[in-house]
Amino acid sequence: MSLALPWFSSDGPHDGGPSGWRLDVVTLLAVIGESSIAEHAQIITASVLCLAPRIIPAPQALLKPSRPQRLPETTARMTGVYSGVVLDTVGFFANIIHPLDELQPFAFRVLEIKHRDKNNAGGIEVPTSNGNASLFGKWRPHARTNTNLSTATKSIKGPPADADDDEPGTPQRAPRARATGLSVNFHPNTADIEAGPEPPAPGITRRATVKEKVQDFVANPTLANTAARPAIPATLFSPMHILEAFSVLLTFAIIAFAAVQHDGTAIIAVTLMASASSVVGWASWWRPILMNRSHTNKVPAGDVIIRTREGAFLLIKCTEEVARELYSGTEECEYHVSGQAYRVLMGLGTFLIMVSVILLGNCKWNTQIFIGASYIVLNGIYWTMGLLPKRLFWDLSRYEFKDVTPPEAQNADKTTDPNDPREGVKSFTRTLWYAIRETKRTAWVQRSGAAPVTPQWQMWLAEAEDAAKAGNTKWPSVARKDEIMKLSEDDATKSPVTGPTRDFDAAEQAAPAVQVQPHDRNQEKGGF
Repeated sequence: MSLALPWFSSDGPHDGGPSGWRLDVVTLLAVIGESSIAEHAQIITASVLCLAPRIIPAPQALLKPSRPQRLPETTARMTGVYSGVVLDTVGFFANIIHPLDELQPFAFRVLEIKHRDKNNAGGIEVPTSNGNASLFGKWRPHARTNTNLSTATKSIKGPPADADDDEPGTPQRAPRARATGLSVNFHPNTADIEAGPEPPAPGITRRATVKEKVQDFVANPTLANTAARPAIPATLFSPMHILEAFSVLLTFAIIAFAAVQHDGTAIIAVTLMASASSVVGWASWWRPILMNRSHTNKVPAGDVIIRTREGAFLLIKCTEEVARELYSGTEECEYHVSGQAYRVLMGLGTFLIMVSVILLGNCKWNTQIFIGASYIVLNGIYWTMGLLPKRLFWDLSRYEFKDVTPPEAQNADKTTDPNDPREGVKSFTRTLWYAIRETKRTAWVQRSGAAPVTPQWQMWLAEAEDAAKAGNTKWPSVARKDEIMKLSEDDATKSPVTGPTRDFDAAEQAAPAVQVQPHDRNQEKGGF
């Protein structure tokens, strides 16, 4: 007993600092930095590395009474150009691809987003030419090979086309009848439309690289091979993974130093704090689930247009599969432990943190210096992580995106002609015209509330749509708006330009007219 006592005593003649100084504030350093940890909570708990025993600043930031079921979103008005879907938020991963806060007021951009590998366009498992799967392939249940749209053809012609492609020479899917016991066909060439297409023929499937296999294993290390919805894993060499590995090494270095100092209190305190991080990480361990289409029937293009509060417009040209995954669908969180187990682990983690904080205040002087310096360094690094773009943390290689903004619209947020106070100066009307000119439709304008529903604006929209379809890029949008707004309602209603000149737009008939908006999604952003 007498031999072990020096290991757990901090009152010895050589255990204090100069002139009797103590660093009991080290317990405060261990719980400072909650905002930085909350900001990175998603990426910290998105891979198996969250189970690694390590010290992290403010582990209590991960102690929440409940877990969010969906990812945080960004407020903006998003409208389907062809579908007519209207939402007040933009998805988490979509905002990583094109950060909305980087758009200047009245800016206009056009992005084209598509799947890098057509077999990733979620929904139907693409059969392979051979039935032998590699061991790593079985470990990749939500990776890049179990989905998507192929055309039924007997010959291999490269990656299958998107659902909305109408390229000449593309073989059409052959419909098949639904097996229901009693099959009734009114015509020998008639098949059940709702039965869906024939299973796709074997096509070309890109093999995953070793990096992708390891990355997907880190994101979801399970041996179950299921055709679940695709997920976006954390990047294998993301800054957060590197920091987590550094934290593990730093934790063991502290324990080794404490052993050299014969500081048993520090050994137990750091061990409990590292164990608490593992327990809390296990309770919050999750993976993102993207929504995909459950049917392969032909649908319109999935183009969406986003309007920010500052008056900027962002047009996304994509397929319905991409739109469902990133925009109109829900980004859900799938956790590895049940809700009841989560509460138990949260209670255990809370107890471990409280005990470790008490013990940290009773460590010896030299050990407290090492621990305090470690927490200061980690806090600084986590704060620096917030300055990095989020695209460095998530693997978005399943998507291929590029800026296709036309040259005449690239400077929508700037003054292009100082001598023209109308068309040469940035304004909401000019940017709205740029968006209409690119989409050649105006139904989305009314669906999104970008323009008032008045006879004058109806007249302006009709003229704008006609000019866009005629290819008149020099149409004076601002000047015409000023002229039309001077008309009375009777004059605007009697004008031959309104109503009849506009072509039918299916987006106007989309139901429901107003979607149920998520009102509390952003409140969960800091509590993930």
